[in-house]
Amino acid sequence: MARVYRQHESGKEITLYYLQPFEQCNINLSGGVSNSLAIGSAITEDEVEGYFIHQSIIKELFFKEEAFRHYILELYATRLDSMANLVEDLRFKNIDERLLEWLELQDQKIISITHDTIASHLGTSREIVSRILKNFEEQGILKLSRGKIKLL
Repeated sequence: MARVYRQHESGKEITLYYLQPFEQCNINLSGGVSNSLAIGSAITEDEVEGYFIHQSIIKELFFKEEAFRHYILELYATRLDSMANLVEDLRFKNIDERLLEWLELQDQKIISITHDTIASHLGTSREIVSRILKNFEEQGILKLSRGKIKLL
């Protein structure tokens, strides 16, 4: 899996979306096809294998192959929905709620991660994440240990 994120000039990051196996990255695709700068970056969180396909082939496939065009447009619709949800979350949910939802989405009882990495995913600071996690621990929601979070 790969995490696609945007980094501010301050160095802070926010996760835009995750790439699942066999998915095309919309940011990479649009940047390559339009010759514009990418609006984000990606980093793999696991070992991945991929293919480089020249932009001329992508353009040709997009215009000549209906199935490929449908696949790409479907991905754009999915990403647009994801981005709209991100904006909605940032505008209408407090960071405590977003952090708890993020932890639950990890689908693991024990999460090996740093507070700084969580902050990057959520677009906030490590100090805020640490304070909220400590509050969650006091509420009996989770147990903290060095580099690990155990959901209770």
